[in-house]
Amino acid sequence: MKAVVLGNMTRRQAEALKRLGFHVLNGSAKPDLDNSIVVVVDDRPLAERLGALYMSREELEEFLRFAEPELRVPD
Repeated sequence: MKAVVLGNMTRRQAEALKRLGFHVLNGSAKPDLDNSIVVVVDDRPLAERLGALYMSREELEEFLRFAEPELRVPD
């Protein structure tokens, strides 16, 4: 099972999520969401339509601050 994130986020947020192992999708490709945990950022109607989890941009920022130690490059 893979974790997929899509929706409205900054490039910095998307890159941080990728480094954490998430599959980040943009709007140009039709996502294959079977056998995936799906999180939609900043688009509640899309999350409801897909039956996915919803996260606001503020919640995403809070999550990335929490995960920041995992994003650091070891010395």
